[in-house]
Amino acid sequence: MAAWFGLFGPGVLVIYGALPYWGAFRKWPVYRRALPGMNAAAVGLIVAAVFQLYNKARSTSPFPDFSVVVGVLGFVAVELFKIPAPGAVVCGGLLGLLNSFLRIRWID
Repeated sequence: MAAWFGLFGPGVLVIYGALPYWGAFRKWPVYRRALPGMNAAAVGLIVAAVFQLYNKARSTSPFPDFSVVVGVLGFVAVELFKIPAPGAVVCGGLLGLLNSFLRIRWID
């Protein structure tokens, strides 16, 4: 129960604590000037997380090049072909199983 509150509690508090004041808060000039910087910081954190995931996949995978290819294919499937993300995850898992069973070495 404590883990559940630790996981969901902060989000619930922010939603119910800040939501009543959100309309007024959005009109503040300070917030409107700071918003582009906050968006840039969020994008920077996401890019950093992507690079960390890439490095972790390359260093821990028995098939590092294949892992990167599956990740790129999953991204392309979701973004360009509009395949639902759970479907891309399942397809990536199936590709990984197939590669593991066949022991394919793409690049040595």
